[in-house]
Amino acid sequence: MTGNVNRPDGGGGADAGAELSGVFDMIIAREPEPPLGDLASAALAGGRRLRRRRRAAQAVGVSAALVLAVLGVSALSGSASGPAQPVLPARSPSPEPAPDSGVGPRPEPPDELAPYPEGPVDEGPLEQPGPS
Repeated sequence: MTGNVNRPDGGGGADAGAELSGVFDMIIAREPEPPLGDLASAALAGGRRLRRRRRAAQAVGVSAALVLAVLGVSALSGSASGPAQPVLPARSPSPEPAPDSGVGPRPEPPDELAPYPEGPVDEGPLEQPGPS
């Protein structure tokens, strides 16, 4: 049976094709076909699993892009206000005179201040700027 098929010159004509067909028929007849329902349900389950993975990857990608965008905007808006000023240590309070509490006699104003005018001051009409 296998003498003609394994010949180095390529076969023995139509006889070899019929023999090969018979061998394939025996192999197929020995093993039953798997039920199609198992294959279809396995393929559907695999497709659903792939779809879930892709959606999860897309969600992670979108959320990472949003985080980077927020960080970028906050970094740009923070740098627009200029560099941060250094924090200086607190100074010890120096003794200053207490503010006037309104109690007691008031001191006289210095001589360089003019007294407030008693009557109305009329300086004439106000000038309006002209059109440019």
